[in-house]
Amino acid sequence: MADVIQFPQRAVIQTLHFDEKHAFSEIGGLMLSLVQEQGNENAPISLVLLGGVGGFFLLESFEPTPEGFESAKIAGDITLRALAVGHDNWSE
Repeated sequence: MADVIQFPQRAVIQTLHFDEKHAFSEIGGLMLSLVQEQGNENAPISLVLLGGVGGFFLLESFEPTPEGFESAKIAGDITLRALAVGHDNWSE
């Protein structure tokens, strides 16, 4: 009787295009930024971390309103401070 070997199916790769709404800073090769799907003003504003092994990490999404944008900036500032403290502790 023959063995059946199953190979993993290829994952579908989808390219998404974003407009950067606000860049915070780079810490230890990681970039923190607010982005929104390009050409879609109704898309959520997303706080993302770029870099590292995975390349793209969605941290949180916010409503596409002025209030949502302000909340996203506050969350980004807090996240940036946490990353800075963590980076200082890890690099010692």
